[in-house]
Amino acid sequence: MKITTKQEYFSVMAEIEGLYQKGFSNLSSEEEKRLDLLAKAVEAWEAVNYPMPLKPQFPEIVEYVMKSKQLNQTALAGELNISKGFLSQLLRGTKVPNTEVLKSMHEKFHIDGNLLLESLV
Repeated sequence: MKITTKQEYFSVMAEIEGLYQKGFSNLSSEEEKRLDLLAKAVEAWEAVNYPMPLKPQFPEIVEYVMKSKQLNQTALAGELNISKGFLSQLLRGTKVPNTEVLKSMHEKFHIDGNLLLESLV
């Protein structure tokens, strides 16, 4: 499977979200295979259309997530379960993320944990 348009990307993301809503433990083996196929297609599309900078700083990772997921600060703050003010400070680099923020970025947006930790030094 290859995603070629933004519309296809959003359709695939919606399908992935539907499978996530079902819960991993409730997926059939066919649904698990479909989810894996969809995730690989999304990764390939995002690598071209929303590339992550090499050795990014944490604010760059946050900006990447906002752009690639089309989230504004309010929506991302809600996803991360933090205040909009704290997110703003993270984006400016005046605050560093706590463990819960790093964990949420990893789990919700599939950002590599090592990349997140390395972005703080």
